[in-house]
Amino acid sequence: MHKPAIAAALTLGSLSGMFLSVGNPSWGNEVVAGHPVHLAQGSNRRSYEPPPNSRAPRRTVGGGTRGGCDGSAPINLTALAPQAHTGATAAARPTLVWYVPDETPYQMQLQLYRYTAAEGDALTPVNTFDLGESQPGYQSFTLPESEPALAAGGTYRWKVILQCNPGRPSQVALDEADLQVVAANWAALGRGSLVDRAEQAIAAGLWYDAIALLSEAPSPEATAYRRDLLAGLAEQEALNPSDEISQFSDRLTYLAEQE
Repeated sequence: MHKPAIAAALTLGSLSGMFLSVGNPSWGNEVVAGHPVHLAQGSNRRSYEPPPNSRAPRRTVGGGTRGGCDGSAPINLTALAPQAHTGATAAARPTLVWYVPDETPYQMQLQLYRYTAAEGDALTPVNTFDLGESQPGYQSFTLPESEPALAAGGTYRWKVILQCNPGRPSQVALDEADLQVVAANWAALGRGSLVDRAEQAIAAGLWYDAIALLSEAPSPEATAYRRDLLAGLAEQEALNPSDEISQFSDRLTYLAEQE
């Protein structure tokens, strides 16, 4: 598997260049997994709801070392993405956001896989990105322009990994989530502030794009909206009977309370 070194493990306080290639989706009639979805213009809706026909992920996780690499962190490494359903993005090269609980830096990787429909739940490796050393707090990564665009209608799994002990590859902290790509026309860009555009994304059920926008330059308003979205998603995830998803809900609640 091709493994370009991407030395861009970015904290959200110093985002430039790579972050944010998410862009602003055109708000019209789009398609999610073959089903037309209306992306609202200028909606006042701020609370996130899963998109229609959203499927449950094939599997959910939050694995590896608990409590960060040394086991003492208040929460685990956490992908900021739904676990009880598959989150959507309208970006062909989406920005992925996660939270690192460890103060100590560790080498970090992001792995990307695609579900192969013909093989059921089989995952086909797409790429592995070496992100350099981690930093505590919210971090992000945008799939680079040098890589092929993700396929509209495709479903992918991404994993963020901290190498806790380079001499022992099995000792890692990791989290992962699924995403589904929405077919979108990028010619007409959404307008307004980052928060305005994030509201449009949420109105369209595009979790990944909203979180990316709010994490680009976290003003007090953007931070407050991100907190509300995390708290709302935590409530939704808490309704799932899975113990792992319940633990994920607790992590989101913790993050919302720290904002």
